[in-house]
Amino acid sequence: MLKLILATSALAVSVTAVSAQTTPPIAGQSAPSFVAAASDANTYAIKASEMALSKAQRDDVKAYAKRVLDENRTLQKSLLASLRDNQRTIRTPSSALSSDRASLLSLLQKAPRGSFDNLFLTQATQVQDRAWSVYKGYAEDGTDPALKQIAIGAVQQEEQELTAGKALLPAALAGDQ
Repeated sequence: MLKLILATSALAVSVTAVSAQTTPPIAGQSAPSFVAAASDANTYAIKASEMALSKAQRDDVKAYAKRVLDENRTLQKSLLASLRDNQRTIRTPSSALSSDRASLLSLLQKAPRGSFDNLFLTQATQVQDRAWSVYKGYAEDGTDPALKQIAIGAVQQEEQELTAGKALLPAALAGDQ
């Protein structure tokens, strides 16, 4: 029963974020701050999508998870590869999730099978919305050319993932009432 309450609470909190419009771009990020935020979003997307491939019940949710997994693995590899530059030093971000994203992942792990798909989609769109604001902000005013190129490429990817994820949610959860 506690698991159901936790999952339902997480779903209610996440629904608020999904129904909101895309958050504004985050301006003025330093290169290390951008790398940390982008890596955290990618790591969450990878771990949550891996979980969804085994726990999701709907085939369309599994297909979406596979796409998100593949795209975020590629994005994370590009991001980490861009840190190797003789012109500047940016530390490789931790592979541990931020406390907020770790909490989301924990709730997802504890979700009952019957509510897993919608909780996964709700969380995914919430994280993608925030990731979009990180990438878009750096794409607009980032100072490191290599990182700016990654951000520019990621903006469209995040928009597509966000749109696809919202399309899979029931209308009441996606805010399309």
